[in-house]
Amino acid sequence: MRFIFISIFLLIISCTKDDTGISEKNSDDFNSSLKDSFNRFIFYEGQATYSINHNGLDREYILYIPPNIESRTNLPVIFNFHGYQGRANQFFNMTDLIKIADDNGVVLVYPQGAPLDGGPSHWNAAPLNSSTPSFVNKSNVNDLEFFFYLLDDVNRNNILDLNRVYAIGYSNGGMFSHFLACNTENIFAAIGDVAGTMLLDTYNNCNPSSPVPVLKIHGTSDNVVSYNGFDQAGFKTVEDVVNFWKTNNKSNEQFILNNFVSSSWANYMGPVNFEKYIYESNENDSEVIHYKMLGGGHWWDYSLDQNLKTSSLLWDFFSRHSKN
Repeated sequence: MRFIFISIFLLIISCTKDDTGISEKNSDDFNSSLKDSFNRFIFYEGQATYSINHNGLDREYILYIPPNIESRTNLPVIFNFHGYQGRANQFFNMTDLIKIADDNGVVLVYPQGAPLDGGPSHWNAAPLNSSTPSFVNKSNVNDLEFFFYLLDDVNRNNILDLNRVYAIGYSNGGMFSHFLACNTENIFAAIGDVAGTMLLDTYNNCNPSSPVPVLKIHGTSDNVVSYNGFDQAGFKTVEDVVNFWKTNNKSNEQFILNNFVSSSWANYMGPVNFEKYIYESNENDSEVIHYKMLGGGHWWDYSLDQNLKTSSLLWDFFSRHSKN
C-alpha cells in the first residue's frame, strides 16, 4: 500500500512539472506571477453583489461586467441610484440596461441606499447641514463620500475609463444624481434624472466646476415628485432644474423641439406625448435635454417602444458625451 501511495505521489509531481513547465529554478517567479494574476482579477464578469464598509456601515452594491468583453480597460461606467425605499436588485431589473451594457462594453453599478433611521432606504441628496432638510434627506450618512469610496472600489483594477463616468437616478436617486454633479470635481461626463428633481439646498448651493450634460425625463402627471415642485419638501420645479443647468452650461437661447406620441406601458393611462427639448451649448458640447412626458406619471418607462424606453434614451445621450 505504501508503494502505491508513493508511486501516485511521484506521478502527480511528474505530471505537474510536465504540464506547467515549472522547475525548481523558476517556481518562485511562477508563484509570484500567479499571485499577481489573482490580484489583477478581483471582479468576475456578469452580475455579482459586493459589500464595502464605509464609516462603520456595511454598504452593498451590484456590479455587472459584460461577459466576453475584449479588454478589461477603458470601460465606460454607469452608476444607477434607486428611488426612496428602493432596492438595488429591483432597480437593476427595472432599468433594463443589460443588453446595452453587453453591446457597448459598459460597466453597471447599482449601490444600495442606506436605511433612514433604521427604516426606508434613501439617498442624502443635499448637504448634511441643510437648513431646510427634505424628508428624504435627514440622516447623517455621507453619501457623497460613499460615492467616492465606491468609485475607487469599482476601479481598483483600473478597468474604467474615467472620462466616461455617468450617473442615473430615479426619483430620490435622480435628486442624488444632481447633488453628485454639483459636488464632484469634473467626475461626470453626463448625468440622467428620471422623475427626480433638485432639493432646495442643493439648488441654492450648486456650483459645478465645469459644464455637465444633463438629461431630464419627467411626467407632467407625476403625483409623487410633482412636475411643478413641492415647496414643503424642498422639491424644485422641473422648469427650475432645467433652467439651472441651461445657465450653468451656457446653453444657447434657441431650443429644438421634437414631438413623439407613444402608447404607454400603463394602457389605462392612454398614449403619452413626448416633448423633447434640446438646449445646445458650445461649452464642451454640454447639452441639456428635457423629455416632458405629457400625461406621464411617476414612472421609469413611458413607452412600450424599444427606441423610446428610458434605458435607450439614456444611453443614446450618454454615448455622445465624454470628458475628452
